[in-house]
Order: sequence, then structure tokens, then C-alpha cells
Amino acid sequence: MLEPAETKFSKKTNSKILSILMFIIIFVSMGQSVYWQTMPILGRELGFSEVQINSLISISAAMFIIFTPFWGRLSDRIGRKSVLIIGLSGYVISSLIFCVLVACGLLNIFSGWVLLGSLLLARIINSALGAASRPATGAYVADITSNEDRSSGMGKFGAANNIGTIAGPVLVGSAIGLNIFQLDIENIGLISPLLIMSFIMVLAIVFALTSLPNKETKISLDKPSIRPVLDKQLKILIAIGIIIFTAFAIVQSVVAYYLQDRFLLDLNQTARSTALSLGGMALMSILVQLTVVQKYKGPPLNLITLSIPFFLLSAIVVIFSSNFITFIIGMGLMGLAMGLASPGYTAAASLNANSENQGAAVGLAMIAPGVGFALGPLLSGFLYQADIILPFKIIIPLSFIALFLIFFLKRRTL
Repeated sequence: MLEPAETKFSKKTNSKILSILMFIIIFVSMGQSVYWQTMPILGRELGFSEVQINSLISISAAMFIIFTPFWGRLSDRIGRKSVLIIGLSGYVISSLIFCVLVACGLLNIFSGWVLLGSLLLARIINSALGAASRPATGAYVADITSNEDRSSGMGKFGAANNIGTIAGPVLVGSAIGLNIFQLDIENIGLISPLLIMSFIMVLAIVFALTSLPNKETKISLDKPSIRPVLDKQLKILIAIGIIIFTAFAIVQSVVAYYLQDRFLLDLNQTARSTALSLGGMALMSILVQLTVVQKYKGPPLNLITLSIPFFLLSAIVVIFSSNFITFIIGMGLMGLAMGLASPGYTAAASLNANSENQGAAVGLAMIAPGVGFALGPLLSGFLYQADIILPFKIIIPLSFIALFLIFFLKRRTL
């Protein structure tokens, strides 16, 4: 079931639309990376513990698991563009609500569990509506790429994601602390990156409306769309994806805490150091996705297999790092691993579907990152409080479990 589903005709890759999509994907990924970097800094400033902050991230990320398959199926019915606009608009509205609540927290209007619950509600709205963007763009890439170019197309999709991942921390590192509206509120500049990102996302909406054509649905609205079969092989593939994205989320969610505590940094130093770490990681992903992945034409599962040694090496380098430079190298290796694993996973899931249910297939595949980014931060909060290096050590057994499942899946597909 992991072989190309369409064999009757050869579909040519639409490079023009793919290029337009890359810009949209950059904005989407940039928006999420801004949240990832500002949450630890904001959370500590508002008096929350690592477990509370990461639990907030995990619960809101769980909304992706619930809503992503729905948005994917809806995009098969009403078109990719319509669902994408919903996702982008949801990000802007929920981000502005979130910023208002943070300002209330800084003013002590809300505090404690009331503030935490309010922020969680804003993040749930962000995730529930923002979840529309990923399956819409992912399915769009699948629509316009041939089976032979699917891994390459998903590699470009991943590269665009990682460019956004770099741009997000750069925005945070340069804008955090900037009092845009000159408000007399202490540390109000901590939400400046989110406000700027909301404005950028408005530009993304305009760009999508004016530049991106909508995919005409081939499915009658009077009957339900055909869903991809969730057979045992696809279940194993999703399990592999969950392990990989959980490992990645565990590391990503503790970088700011680790740098601040390990090197005794202040808020601005933490933001800049985190930007360098996540930026270096994303840069390595971009390099491998624009080189190795673009030239690769074989089974996507092999890309995931190739990523495992780099996950292991990354964990080892970070565990034994004695300075910031070594830590950056370890994060770069993690980025290289994800640069191989992510497009391999998405392409494998996409090839499990036909042209009429790509949205549903990508939405189903997005369960793995949804679970990973819900489970990873939650686990990392408890692991980090037990030992600040433990979140990195856990990558080693997770990598071996993923490797075992990959070999098991390969034997089933022979």
C-alpha cells in the first residue's frame, strides 16, 4: 500500500504553482516557529513552570490531531485554497486574542490558573483553525507533483517549512523587547514578534487570494469523499512518524530552557541563542532537502531509514557538549535528520492515496506530527525537571524503536 496509487497516466509537475506554494508554506511555518520560541520566554515571565508551559503547548497541539484530518477531507471537497485561507485567518485572529491575554497577564489583571486557562483557550483556537493550513498545502503539493517527483516535491515543501523555521527565530531575536505601540507595560515587548507575525500572515492571506488558484474538486458534494485505507502498513508508517516527530518536539521544546539554565542567560540572550540553535537546525534541513532529497527518486521510506543515524549522532553530540558551539553542531545534526525523515514520511503517506483523496491522505498523515508535538512537549517538561539533559538522552531509545519499525515495514512491503 506504500507504492504509488496512480499508474494509469503520468502527471507532470506544475513548477509555477509549486513555487507560489513555497512562499505560503514559509509564512505558515514561520508563524508556528514564532510561537515555539516565544512560549518558554513568555511562560517564565508570567510565572509558569516548565511543565505548565509545555502542557499548554501539548494540549493546544492535540487540536491538530483532531482537526487536521477534517480539514484535509474538506479540502478534497471545497478546494485547497478555501481551506488554506481559513487556516491563515484563524492564525491572525487567535494570535491577536493571545497577545491581549498576555498583556492582561503582564498587568496582573489575570494570573495563575485563570491566565493559564485563558491562554490555553486562545492556543486551542489557534491550533483548531490553523490546522487547516498544513493539509491544504501538503495536499496541494501532492496534486501538482508527479509520482516520480513526489519525494522531491515534499522535499521542497519541507525546505519551505524550514526556511520559515529560520525566519521565525530571526524575527523573535530581532523584535523581542521592542515596544511597538509604546505602551507603559513592563516587558510588553515580549509579544512584539507575535504582533508582527500576525501582520505578516495578513499579507500571506492577500498573497494566497491573489496568486494561488483553487483546485477544482472532482468529488460530488452529494456523496462523501473516498478516504485512504488505514491498513496495517499505514498504521506502522504513522507509528514511525509519531516517534520521529515526538523526538524532534522533545528537543525543540526544551532548547530555550536548556540554554538559559545551562549558560545562565538573560531573556534577550536566551532569545538570540535559541534563534541561532533553531536556525542552525533548520538550515541543515534546508540544505539536505534541496540537495539529497531533490536528487532522490527511490522509495521514500529509505529517506527515513537514512535519518536514524543522524538522530543518534545528534543526541550523543548534545549530551557530551561542553560549550555552545558543540551544542549548535548537535542541533544541526538533528536538523539534518529531520530534513531526511519529514519529506520521506509525507511522501510515503501521499503515495498511499489516489488523486481524489490527497487531502484526506495528507490529513491522515498529519496525525503523526500532531501526536508528536502534543506528546513531545508534555514529556519534555517532566524529563527536563528530572534532569536537564534527559530530554536529549531519550532520543537514543526512540531512534532504535523507529529503526525496528522501519525494517519491519520494509519486510511487509517486499
